[in-house]
Amino acid sequence: MFSARIELLHYGSDSIRHAHDGHHQWVLGLAGALELEMEGRPYLNGAGSAVRIPAGVSHCYAGAPGNRQLVLNVPVQESGADAAACQLTLPPAARELAYWAARHPQPEARQPMLSGMLLELLFPDAPAVFLLSPRLGRFLVSRLGRPLTVADMAAACHLSPSQFHARLKAETGLTPMAYLCRMRMERARRLLLGGRASVLEVALQVGYQSASAFSAAYRQRFGANPSEERGRVRRA
Repeated sequence: MFSARIELLHYGSDSIRHAHDGHHQWVLGLAGALELEMEGRPYLNGAGSAVRIPAGVSHCYAGAPGNRQLVLNVPVQESGADAAACQLTLPPAARELAYWAARHPQPEARQPMLSGMLLELLFPDAPAVFLLSPRLGRFLVSRLGRPLTVADMAAACHLSPSQFHARLKAETGLTPMAYLCRMRMERARRLLLGGRASVLEVALQVGYQSASAFSAAYRQRFGANPSEERGRVRRA
């Protein structure tokens, strides 16, 4: 089964024609210029633009000196939008992530995830094949009682802290620490209302070192302190 992969390429000046069956290519321009021709139509791919080469389509290409292209080789079902040849301007988040990917080559096992992130940023309205928040949630679910930093969460998602912050904010509307706080509060509420643990015990289980700090965060989230809410639910 074909797996998505990413290549950083420098195209030569000799004109070459070929086609690749079974997968699409996205060519993301980082520097210089790359001339392409598909089905009689010319494309000039420069820094900040991207061209899609559909599977099976014969294309001709030649690069200007100093060109650099980030090439995504993706399975047909993960191509994003439809499968026609097209060119677009890279959205700011996709451009930033493409430059990061060029500077930080990833092992083969991580390339499908990174490729999916880039595709998702190219087409914000396309089906989300590689959403960030489910991966982050799986990482956090067993670690809510531990001290965690933005760098910890970013590393778990194979992103730099700045890339991680931008991706999560765009996807959920929350900063990384706000997302972590929401998960901790939701876990805390389940523990408080479904068991007999003390407020301090619940606080420690979700990463707070004092009952007072936990109670303040809980009140900000739910509009009542933990003891008040537990008492109200038990009286109902």
